[in-house]
Amino acid sequence: MNKSRFKFVNIFFLFTLIFCFAFNLSSLKVNYEVNRISTNEKVVMITFDDGPSPTDENIMDILKEYNYKATFFGTGINYAKYFEDGGKTKKIVDRMIDEGHSLGNHSYYHNNYLLNTKEAYEEFHKTSDMIVKIYKINGIEKQISDIPVRMPYLQYHRGMGYLQKQLEIDYFVRGYLGCDYDESICGKDKILKQYKSHLKKGQILVAHTRDYATEWLPDLLDFFKKEGYKTANFEEGEFNYKNYGGLVF
Repeated sequence: MNKSRFKFVNIFFLFTLIFCFAFNLSSLKVNYEVNRISTNEKVVMITFDDGPSPTDENIMDILKEYNYKATFFGTGINYAKYFEDGGKTKKIVDRMIDEGHSLGNHSYYHNNYLLNTKEAYEEFHKTSDMIVKIYKINGIEKQISDIPVRMPYLQYHRGMGYLQKQLEIDYFVRGYLGCDYDESICGKDKILKQYKSHLKKGQILVAHTRDYATEWLPDLLDFFKKEGYKTANFEEGEFNYKNYGGLVF
């Protein structure tokens, strides 16, 4: 091989390495999920899926006693009631905002979207857009990209990368999922044991809007207080997670 050809091969190889490195950096956070706040402080994010519903009133009553803030990942079909049921759901959701809780997007119909990426985008966009409008009614300006998103069933698949890009979000929110979604299987003691044993600095806990939450939630929040934990969510101000660190897997 002559010198000029050898030089060309080296330059081409170097260019290829640079391109691959740049491509990997640009796509590093595709399908990116977060499970916790990166922090050394005693703070936890408690989240509730599948609302909004009248049950959330009882959950907020308990949270208020402790001055703890949560994130409510609601479905679009339930958020739609905000505009449809004569003010019942509006009262609940407006209270969430007024008391400093965050609203999140848990899809519209809570489906499995493994083979339905286009459907997923339409549903998630519709739900986030609705949440933005609800915030605006309450005097708060947000963008669709500001709304935290959690996949139903904490599902994970390649199509989420497209969804993430289209919604212009940095991540999907996961967290530790116990079995509070079916108290007939778990019961209070097991639910509490699961959450307590997984409590650590920055943890995101996944719970659900269910009547049975009133049975175990006060004991869990008592445990938080005893252990010196604060709560964080996505709202600007004192309780924003960014006061403690970034969100990481």
